[in-house]
Amino acid sequence: MSDKYSNYTVKDISSPSSPIEIFAKKVLDKLIIEGIPPIPSNYALYFFNMLEEDPKLKKQVYEMMSLEEHNDVEKDIQFEKNMKISLKYSKDILQHTAVIYKITKQLKSVTAESLKEFSHLSSPKMTEKYLNIIISKIDKFSEKMEDELKDIKELYAKNIEIMKEIDNNTLFDMTYGVYNAKYFKRVLTKEIESVQKFKHISSLITLKVSNNTLKNIKLKKSFMIISRSIAKILLKTSRRTDIVAHLGNGIFAMLLKHTDKIGAKKTVERLADIISTSTVFIEGNEIEIDIVASICELKENKTYENYIDICEKNLKTVEKENKLYIIEGE
Repeated sequence: MSDKYSNYTVKDISSPSSPIEIFAKKVLDKLIIEGIPPIPSNYALYFFNMLEEDPKLKKQVYEMMSLEEHNDVEKDIQFEKNMKISLKYSKDILQHTAVIYKITKQLKSVTAESLKEFSHLSSPKMTEKYLNIIISKIDKFSEKMEDELKDIKELYAKNIEIMKEIDNNTLFDMTYGVYNAKYFKRVLTKEIESVQKFKHISSLITLKVSNNTLKNIKLKKSFMIISRSIAKILLKTSRRTDIVAHLGNGIFAMLLKHTDKIGAKKTVERLADIISTSTVFIEGNEIEIDIVASICELKENKTYENYIDICEKNLKTVEKENKLYIIEGE
């Protein structure tokens, strides 16, 4: 029985001929030479990093990948379940609220009718009897109201717990369209562990708008516009293997896997050049945006918090010394 591989020899398979096959073998050779375990995640990192050196091949590869990419639905199953549960709780709360509204209208109607009846009563005994009947009706309304409020309280508490779980598992900062600080902490922590285990070097970049630029900005809305512009540039110019995140207060971070301080330095310089030449209009005026940055190689066995603290201190130092960036340790 023949198939499409039946005419291939060992030489055919082991000797790459197309540009992509030749490139793929170069990637594998580099992994072996540098002593990096050739597992899929490491291969992908080196593949995309080395692909940056060949723009023509990069375009071909990305076109091929765009035809084959698909969404991994299984990753989002739990997230979707939580969203559906939260939606159900919200609907139930609205239904109970509608019942309370109905009870309130009925109570208002009964009260109005009772006041009319009171005006026709002359006997104290009849008045007392009728009053007891009204109190009994009000008590029933009150019991129904308390039951509904109890259900709403329980549903609200459950919904809050689900919403907290959803929030804890979100990946993106919706304001800037990049990863959020929680997700970045998980990724950076894993990369620190990987660096210690496999002895490669990765780099962490943090950057923000310089104080000199911020002096020309009065409104909070203007700051948001500039920060969003920076986020778009970071995403547009980053490699597939780079992780871009917003850490808060306008500070962005980039994790450059398998990249040393020299590569990180080139990245910062390229970003600074692109950002400074971008046109941003604030309140009718064109604003030139300058950034400051900190660069850290992930070589030492530090925690996520340690590295972030170092970067924040370096950003302050960069501002004082009026520089573009500081490389930790230099």
